Order: sequence, then C-alpha cells, then structure tokens
Amino acid sequence: MQVFFYFLSFIFFINSVILSLRKSFTLGLAIMFILTFSFFIFARFFHFWEIISQDGIGFYLKYIVILGVLAFLFLVSYILSYAKTTTTYNETAIIVLGCGLESDGTPSYTLKNRLDGCINYYNKNPNSYIVVTGGYSRGNKITEADGMKNYLVENGIPENKIICEFQATNTKENFVNSLQILKISGINADSIVFVTNSFHCYRAGVYAKQAGFKNVNSLSVKTDWIVFIPSVLREVCGVAMMMFFKY
Repeated sequence: MQVFFYFLSFIFFINSVILSLRKSFTLGLAIMFILTFSFFIFARFFHFWEIISQDGIGFYLKYIVILGVLAFLFLVSYILSYAKTTTTYNETAIIVLGCGLESDGTPSYTLKNRLDGCINYYNKNPNSYIVVTGGYSRGNKITEADGMKNYLVENGIPENKIICEFQATNTKENFVNSLQILKISGINADSIVFVTNSFHCYRAGVYAKQAGFKNVNSLSVKTDWIVFIPSVLREVCGVAMMMFFKY
C-alpha cells in the first residue's frame, strides 16, 4: 500500500509539471499539486498513519476518509455517466462554452476541441446559429468570444451565423446570457445544443435548464489526456458547489 501511494504521488507530480508548462495556474492545477503532496506525505509516514488509526480519534478519522473517497468516486462516476452526445443535428442554435485562450488570443487546446466539434456540427446542420460565449480571461486582451469567433471564421464558418456573448465568466452565466442574446436576435431558442468536454456535460446541462432552455442536447468532445484528471477533479468541486451551495 505504501508503494501504491508513492506511485500515485509520482504520477500526479509528472502530470502537474507537464500541465504547469502548458498553461497558466488554475484551480485544477492547484488541486493536482495538493494531491501530489498529500499522497507523498501519506506514503512517507504510512506506518505512522497505520499506528494512529488503530483506535481513538484516528480510528474514526480513517473511516471518515474512506467514506469521503467513496463519495468522491461515486460523484465522478455520476458525472461521467452524462459524458455523451445527444444532439439530433436539428437544433436551431449551438452554444460553444468558453474555456480559456492562449496568451496570443488563440483558443486553448481544450477550447479548440470544442470549436472543432462546433464546426463539424455546423457542417451537418448549416441552418443553425452559433453562439460563442465568454468574457475576458486572465492575461488576454480579447474576450473568449472574440477568440472563438476568429477561429470559426478562419475555418470557414460564415460570420453572419455567429453570435457573440462577451460578458460571461462562468458556465452558469454562459447559458443565462446566451438565452438573452438569442431572444434579442430573434432566434428560436426552443431547441439548442451545447458543445463542451465530456466531464462538463452534466453540470452544463443542469445550468442550461436552470437558465430557461427547454429542449437541451449536448455535443461531447474529446479531452486531452494531460488535462483530464485535473479537469475532472475541478469539475467534482464545481458539481459539489452546485449541489450543496446552489452555486
């Protein structure tokens, strides 16, 4: 068991280092470093933990931790059970959720996957309108919506089919603002599809319905392996905040 936790700390450390070289500091990256340190400390003092967990407070703490881990794994499984595409390719609008830009204003790898999924969708349903939503992210001089629109236009999407929403700073605002801008633009929002990564489909679907969208489908796109673990960890935190604190 001690070797197992050393192995986990090593894997998480390598993942954290690679991720830190590829993107700026994020909550997901912070969680990765915290878990790396925690696994290493647990492995380093494994025999000490074994002794103090035999009786007293340590005994009960051990089972609290075990229950916490089981609850975490259940929540991960529940979130990923929604990681699927349900689109009919007949929706009137497709909403691309923002996910950060590079320092030069181009889409991040994760966001590029979402935009490529959007392009593929539009090629199958050219009657749809595209909403790109996202405000300014740290270190960028343009909004995420602008960066996404530029990418779509460069890849053959007609500019007049793209609607930009420049204010949203999180997923909840993405949908609330997108519904408003669709109504202002006179576009039927009865049937929409959102594009996001697999780990994000569950929470995005909940927020879409809370915002007032009636018929909501999802288009799940691939996630780069190096960001999958921190993204899922961060998403679990986001879902927990949504469930218990109505955030």
